[in-house]
Order: sequence, then structure tokens, then C-alpha cells
Amino acid sequence: MSFLNIALLGGVLALAIPIIIHLFHKSRFQIVKWGAMHLLEAVLRTNQRRIKIEQLILLIIRAAIPALLALCMARPVWKGMHKLVGESRTSTVILLDNSYSMAASRAGTSNFALAKDEAARLLNELPRGSDAQVVLMGEGGAPLLDEPTYDLARLTQALKSIEASYGTATVPAGLDFATNVFGQMHESSRNLVVMTDFQRISFEATEDSEVGQMLDRLRKLPLPPEVTFFDVGSEVKDNVAIESLDYSRLMVGIGQKIQVRANLRNFGDAPYQDLRVYFKADGKERSMAQIRLGPHEKGQVLFTHAFESAGSHIVEVVADADPLKADNSYLASIPVRDKIPVLLVNGDPSAEPLKGETDFAEIALQPYSATGRVALADLISTKVARTENIDAAGINASAVVVLANVRQLDGGQLHALEEYVRNGGGLLIFPGNRVDAAWANANLFKDGKGLLPLAMGALGGDLKEAAPAIGIVSQRFDHPALDLFNDPRNGTVSDASIKMWYRLKEPAAASANAPAIVARLTSGDPFLVEKQFGDGRVIQCAVPCDADWSNLPMRPFYLPMMQRLAIYLASTVFPPRNLEVSKPLVAFLPVGDAGKKASLMLPDGTTRELPVVKKNERGVVEYGRTQQPGLYTLTAPSGTATHFVVNTSRRESDLQELTDNEIADFAKSHRVSVVHSGAEYKQLDRSRRFGSEFWRPLLGLLLVLIFAEIFLQQRFARVRRTKTDDGFPQGMPRRHGARL
Repeated sequence: MSFLNIALLGGVLALAIPIIIHLFHKSRFQIVKWGAMHLLEAVLRTNQRRIKIEQLILLIIRAAIPALLALCMARPVWKGMHKLVGESRTSTVILLDNSYSMAASRAGTSNFALAKDEAARLLNELPRGSDAQVVLMGEGGAPLLDEPTYDLARLTQALKSIEASYGTATVPAGLDFATNVFGQMHESSRNLVVMTDFQRISFEATEDSEVGQMLDRLRKLPLPPEVTFFDVGSEVKDNVAIESLDYSRLMVGIGQKIQVRANLRNFGDAPYQDLRVYFKADGKERSMAQIRLGPHEKGQVLFTHAFESAGSHIVEVVADADPLKADNSYLASIPVRDKIPVLLVNGDPSAEPLKGETDFAEIALQPYSATGRVALADLISTKVARTENIDAAGINASAVVVLANVRQLDGGQLHALEEYVRNGGGLLIFPGNRVDAAWANANLFKDGKGLLPLAMGALGGDLKEAAPAIGIVSQRFDHPALDLFNDPRNGTVSDASIKMWYRLKEPAAASANAPAIVARLTSGDPFLVEKQFGDGRVIQCAVPCDADWSNLPMRPFYLPMMQRLAIYLASTVFPPRNLEVSKPLVAFLPVGDAGKKASLMLPDGTTRELPVVKKNERGVVEYGRTQQPGLYTLTAPSGTATHFVVNTSRRESDLQELTDNEIADFAKSHRVSVVHSGAEYKQLDRSRRFGSEFWRPLLGLLLVLIFAEIFLQQRFARVRRTKTDDGFPQGMPRRHGARL
């Protein structure tokens, strides 16, 4: 506690005045003994005790009145014991919402510009000797400087250069980050200021409990900070966003036409009658379309393009919409293949035509090259190898590996194949008469932890001519590898006739990580099963890829099915080139580049030199600071350029904010303060720094005591009058003419 007018505190000594008056007027009685005194002694003793208690109560009240009056005039201020007096040095962390919704503007000024101005003003008004840090709240939090600083001018200068376009603001992660920052700070008085637009998507009910947990963690710090949420800017409702891009092909080859569908959404109340949407490829505008979007309506625009060269290419769709530029465009990196290299591992080779295990598959995957009669190029390029000849180098050079009737792999081959798939490769497994099912279950399935999606059970069916055959269930397929068969013109899978197959063992209980059944046999057994393994995918078939157990290679659907399976498995470009904000950028280069430097150009035009590190049988480049959306171009030591694109989540495109009542409820439930302006924050900070005056409650107590003193004095006097009559205690016998 402190006092604004501490000199007036001396008035408390006035409490001595009633005490002095009481002592000065205290009656001094002369004791005269008389004969009947013993009859009154008991009554007088009782009355005297009561009178003393009454006088003591009145004396305390009368002494408290001038003391309280003096305290009121001294203007007492209550401050917590952990606070320092006056302009104390503070440790301040500003959590700054730099999500791209903060770039929304009204009258030409964005909410983020207002937030930066308020943050700079707050830093400039900190007491001399204070330390501070600014944490950018987009995508989990990142410090503006490497560590908290006492150089507030440097921090303010760094604040000027940042922009709002860094994905979604995650409030719990930001609070968690701030908790760790306070561990690096030194002053005992601490403040945390969260500057946000209170966008509804950032304060979802699903994250509310997590916000509470992070705030409780802050309060449990040895020196807990005062937490203030600063509502900056104003709600902007009108916004159009390009939410995503879809492609007509799983894999793009040279000269192949690809359709790019842009999905747009109007989040605002105003209609767009003729919204122009532009399509760009490799930075050049190729076409333009117009679309009408009503309020809160979705729409699509379709563009067609063909790339004339292999390599890494960029497409971009741009809408000529509103001032919030971050979601008006959508970038994508598209690798264009000259060839898709597929390694066919032949587990049962033969010198006779169409007798080898992979002969039919090879023709299906590259039909033009196999016939040599049509002057067209195949997108897929196959290489056939015997089981004993495959190694890590051959596996890693392939986009897809096909194991066809392979009996076993040695330890080195199995390890190389696992690493290949784990790092994004595609694996297609066909059984056959040479397969060692026990080895496969022990080394490929591994109780569900290996490459094989399902364990191999007993054989089903019989190859005898009279034995019945089964088929493939014809249905509507949702899987990308088979969805083309929803159109009967591409073939009908029900034409298959299968005499023998492996019964694949499905798990007894379904789980989130269970393999996906892509297609089934009419017996109810799985036909094709898919499993995610690391960053790659594995598809397992129940029958061989040759004609030993079925007529699949003779059916019209066999060729498109094999090609779609291979292209689907190869379409997982890994490491991925289209990233979310803050996801690491990783590139695989030839192992010969290990030890050299690669150059990475960032979206802002600056470059970074990155080392190429050898990992297994390849060179690897990694870059983790991808908080800034846009185009990243990696140039390998050989000069080859690879494009990586970072797009922000479109969750932020809905600019709706919490209502004032919802903000008030949030503040009450989490016991935090909320301000809406710099002046309001300054007043709040002053009350915290200098404390809160409470002379008004003391004044109320003073008035109560005054009325209590008057009331008790009259009551005590009235009681005494009723207790006595003509000087005789009530109840005593009276005799006329008696004189005391």
C-alpha cells in the first residue's frame, strides 16, 4: 500500500483527541460509605460494567472517525507486494498476431499496420531500463529478435519491416512460446500483451481449454505476468479467396494437357458480378476467365495448359478481388516428367515370350515402346531386374518399384526398400507361385509394422479347368487409381476371371491406421489393399500380374489399371514441393553433390546458401524457416532449379470476429484484461503500476461510523434513562422522603 498525499497521513494522529477528551472528563467520585450500601453494591457493579463497555465502543468509533478521515485525504493506493512503486522497470512480451487476416484493411489502413503502431507506442512508453520481446503469433510463434533485449529502439525498428501474411494465428501456441520467453527475462514486474483482431477462427471453442491451460501455466511462473488482450483494428467482412487448386492428372508429362480447377469462395455480403480470374504458368499470364460470385457463394474456374519441357514448373491462379492479397492468389509447384522410371523386379524370369513374371506388366506400362509401331512416347519407362540384381542405387533411381512373384529379399535389399518407401517411394507387390508366404509375413508384414499392408493367408481357388472362377466386384470407385473405371468406356473390372488367389488377412478390429481396401473379389477377399508407410505408399494385390492364375492381362482394363497404379504411386512427389507454412523444405539431390552448396531464393528475393548433406545414398538439402508464404527456388550445384511453394491455410479467409459480448465472456472466463485502444491500455497499465485508489470505500466506512456513533450514543442514553428513576436503580424499593 502507498499514499498519493502521504503528508496528510499525519492526520491519523487526530484519533488521540477523543481519547484525551475522554480522560479529561472522566468523573472522579468521592466514596462515602453509608449503612444500606451493601444493598446496592451488586446492582451498581453490573451497571458500571455495562457503562464501561458502552463508553469503550463509543470511544473506539470516535477515534476511528478522524483516523479514517485522514486516510481518505491521504488517498491510499493498494498495490500487490510483488509490485515495485512508481515507474518500475518491466519485462514485457508482445504477442503480435501476424496472420494474413490482419492485412485486411479499411480506408486504406490495415489492422496489422494499426497493431504495429500500437506495439511501437507501447514499447516507447516502457520505463527506462525495461527489457522486451515481440513474438509473432502466426503458425505457432516466432521471436522478432533472437532474444529479449533492453535496446527497445532496435526492437521498434525491427517491428517496422514485418508484414502480415504468415498463416493462421494459433493463440495457445503463442502463449506457450511467451511462457518460455519470460524465462529469458530479468525484471520482476512483467506484462504480456496479446495484440489480435479477435478473429473467430483463432478463438474457436475447441481451443478454449488449451488457452486456459496456457494461461494457467503463465500464472504459475515464479513471477507471473499481467495478461492483457489488445483488440486492434476493426472487422472487415468483404473477402474473396481462392481456396484450392485441383488437377485432372495425377502425373504430368511433356505436351500432355492438364486441367487446373480453381475453387473460389466469397466470404462477404457483397456480390461480385464479373470477377476476373487469371491463370499464369511459369510467371506468364496464359488465360483469363470471369465468374459471378454471390454473397457467401462458392464457384469454380477451369483452365487448360500443356508444358513443353520437363522439370519443375509453377502455376498460379489470381483473382482480381479485394485488398486482402494473401488469399487472392494460389501457387502450385508442378513437376513435369519426361519419364516415370519404374523398376520391375522379376521373381520368375523366362526366356520364352510372355512367360516371364513381368512380361505383361512391362507391355502394359509402356505399350508404345513395346510394339514399336506407333510414333508416340510412353510416359512410363520400365527397367526389368532379377531379384538378386537389385540394390539401393537401382531402387532409389526409380519412382515406383514393382515386386512380382519375388520369393525373398536379403537383409540389405529389404532395408534399402524400406528406406526408399519411407522417404516417399511407391511400391506395388504382386504374389505368385514362388512367393514364400511365411518369409513375407515375418519380414514384410511384421505384425502390421512392415511394408506389406496385410498378412498373406492360405491360397484360395484351384487351377483345375473344372474349378469355378471368381471376379472383381464392380462398384463405384473413389480411389484415384481406379476411379477411371466408373466410366465403362475405360473398361469393366467385372470381366476378370480369377482361378487362384491369396486370401489376405484383414484385421479383426478396424482402426484409424488400418490399410485401405481399394477393391474386393467376389469371394469377399481383398483384391487391392493400400498402406501408408512413412511418406510413401504400398499397394498389395491378391493375384499375380501375369496370366498364370487369372485372365487379367487379356482384359481391356488391365493396361489402364497398371498404368494408373504406377502413376498413382509415383504421384507422391517426395519430398513434397507444395508446403504449408512452417513445414520444412527438403530436397533430394545426387549423392555426388554432398559437401557442396545449394542456393535458395526466398519469396522476398533474398538468398540463402545451404549445405548438401549426405544421407544414405543421396544428397539432402533442408531449410526450416518457411513462415513466409510464396515461392522458394532451390538451385542445385548442377544449376538445376526446383520450385517449392508455401501456401497459407485458407481458414483465415473468413474474417468474422468475435462479438463484444463474446470477447467480454472470454476475458471473464480466463481472468484476463481486454482493452480496445492505446489510451485504455495506458490507463490500465497505470492502475497496475501505481495501484488502485480505494479512498471511496474508506469514505463510505467513515459515514457508516458517524451514523453508528450517533445511533449508539442515543440508544445507550435511552437505556440508561429506563434503568434509573430519580437516581434509584430500577427495581430498588423507594421510601418517600428518604435522602441519600
